[in-house]
Amino acid sequence: MIGSLSGKVLRIDGVTALIDVNGVGYEVDMPVSSLGSLKIGESCFVYTQHIVREDAQILYGFLSVVERSLFRILIKVNGVGPKMALAVLSTFKVDEFIQIVISEQSKSLEQIPGVGKKTAERMVVELKDNLKKFAQSGSDICVDLSSVSASQSDSFNDAIAAMTALGYRESDAIKYVKMVVSKDRSLSTQQIIVAALALISKGKS
Repeated sequence: MIGSLSGKVLRIDGVTALIDVNGVGYEVDMPVSSLGSLKIGESCFVYTQHIVREDAQILYGFLSVVERSLFRILIKVNGVGPKMALAVLSTFKVDEFIQIVISEQSKSLEQIPGVGKKTAERMVVELKDNLKKFAQSGSDICVDLSSVSASQSDSFNDAIAAMTALGYRESDAIKYVKMVVSKDRSLSTQQIIVAALALISKGKS
């Protein structure tokens, strides 16, 4: 499975970015909000979800692991496919969407392209409990990164990717990295990882 891509943005067409990775061009469908952060000719790093169908193989890309985590939850909902999940992420920020669902504001979900009253109500019913657990466990990383630099945000995401590569579950990596970053957003990737591992070891002792 393709979990991430690092390369140069060659083209942006609609909701699809063409990313060159060592001479191979990957077409990646992304939320509109994420595409707005990419610039043609510049390097980028995206987390991906590789979906294989009988008639196609499609890559969906995200600038953070939390967006990808929510995407994975959304596509398990009856009647919500990858395109609709992408529309959700194009319409709302992750923490915003979670709050809407938990507070049962199904009417607000109708502003998502392709979502009518019945689909909105079904999303609330099927997602409410899961998203409550998601938020309570800290997996949603509702950490406001808007006030930090791009390099600090990268350190945040890179630390999660590194811990996942070490064998930790993504949900656990997200939880502990969130705990570290919420206390000090100026840490480097390595410092975040060390601090997160220390928290995990402390929890096991």
